[in-house]
Amino acid sequence: MKDSIKQLQKREHITQDELMRRLGCTRSSIMEGNSAEVAATFDYAFGENSIHDSHNDDKLRKGSRESKELEKLLPWARKFPIRTLQSMGLIPTNVKDADLVRAIFRFMQIGSIAGFKNYYSTTLQSMNPQTYAAWIRLGELRIERSTTEYTPDYEAILSNLKFLRTNVYLYGQKLRNIAREALNNCGIEIIEVEPFLTAPTPTCAFYWRGYRPVIQFPTTKMDDAKFLEALFHAVAHVLYHPLRTSCLQLGNQMNAQCTPATAKNIQEIEAETFAQNIMLSEAEECELICCGRFNERRCIQHFSGLFHVRPGILVERLQQQGKIKRNSLLNDFKIAV
Repeated sequence: MKDSIKQLQKREHITQDELMRRLGCTRSSIMEGNSAEVAATFDYAFGENSIHDSHNDDKLRKGSRESKELEKLLPWARKFPIRTLQSMGLIPTNVKDADLVRAIFRFMQIGSIAGFKNYYSTTLQSMNPQTYAAWIRLGELRIERSTTEYTPDYEAILSNLKFLRTNVYLYGQKLRNIAREALNNCGIEIIEVEPFLTAPTPTCAFYWRGYRPVIQFPTTKMDDAKFLEALFHAVAHVLYHPLRTSCLQLGNQMNAQCTPATAKNIQEIEAETFAQNIMLSEAEECELICCGRFNERRCIQHFSGLFHVRPGILVERLQQQGKIKRNSLLNDFKIAV
């Protein structure tokens, strides 16, 4: 079984850390590979023939993960968007009870509830964790796993981020396409995935697909300032958090509360600060606020030209600071992207 594990890792380009998180197993149990429970988690996550060990066939059928045990997980499994996933051909139709749980495990490529909690931990404190996790999984399926380590080019990435915020060339153009092309050249994949109707749309998700950093947006429209801040927030994880942490942003709030570990909360705060500083520096914000004429269009136009920044960014920052109302007429400076 140990050799089969190595073959699976090579075939799927899965690191040992990712494998442990997806299966919810310890490093020692995976390396020893002699546990019926470990063999079962592999079977649930990667298919019936992923681990081929004739000595464990009976254990796989009669182990701790028998059908009755799986049926206890039905309330958890039914919170996934089952009908939508079935219509997409990602879960077999007419499955129920234990087979439904197995199908969910197979689709999510996890081996246990512990594996789900480990790998999709950023979704757990949201209102619809299973739905958000399934949405991220749809994005994962679209991205090939990279077999080589990723080393970010800090200067190139920062240069592209500063360019994206500008109003000189990009105002009124297809910002998403330009951002995708610019960051893809830096090794960062940006994709768009249709949201489920059963849950509110996340603003953005960031995760690693093997060695490849991926930033995932819904296909629904959002204003340019919101899009850029979410994008910059996710890029901060690529630049400063090499341990391949992930994040899920909901609405206008960063996901600082979605992970129990204090270290992860600090990472989210750092990412939020990074995004806000790239959008508008502290010096630029102070100069804007010192003007005092927040509700005048010519004020926004003046500083937009002075800072070479998209006017929607200025309006959004003033609204975040409470200087102008959310329903201000200045919202027409924001561009839906």
